[in-house]
Amino acid sequence: MIGILGRLDKTPSNKDAYIIYKSITDMLDKYDITYIGIIPNSINKIKDVIDMCDGIILSGGDKESIYDYEIIKYIYDNNIPCLGICMGMQQMCMLYGGKLKKVDNHYSNDIYLHDVNITNSKIYGNKKIKVNSRHHDGIVKTDLYVTGISDVIEMVEDNHKKFFVGVEWHPEDLYMFDEDAKKLINMFIKSIK
Repeated sequence: MIGILGRLDKTPSNKDAYIIYKSITDMLDKYDITYIGIIPNSINKIKDVIDMCDGIILSGGDKESIYDYEIIKYIYDNNIPCLGICMGMQQMCMLYGGKLKKVDNHYSNDIYLHDVNITNSKIYGNKKIKVNSRHHDGIVKTDLYVTGISDVIEMVEDNHKKFFVGVEWHPEDLYMFDEDAKKLINMFIKSIK
């Protein structure tokens, strides 16, 4: 079972809510994977839910919960497979020596595509891949092992863990679910079996 960390957002009536992005559940449905949403409301309760999961997805979003960094540290310390997407990757990096900066050229209401240079990646090896972006901030420094870069850090991996990988792009977007996205998701799912 995969846990998906819920993200703070607003409902159409402007009420606070925790959400799980449909693009992530649609992607996991292609793999016939059981998943649950994790609402970050109490660190001890969250740890109990995380312990029931075989892996965790830290999805993108705009607002952090006060427990996000404790959750990531718990996942890391307990070697639970983890895939960080967009803000999830940024949080992974920030917890481990990261530095964030504002970027203006990585967000569009349309599809914004750009190249990422991948080097020494356990997943991709050495290659250039085309990815999508929807973010206003980018990581420019981290103590995690950087395997993908454009004008900001795009991918980090920790090969000492079962799977601790963060990507700045959105592999779950089905319009971008190409062979490179499938390879990343396949490796994550393989790490939980």
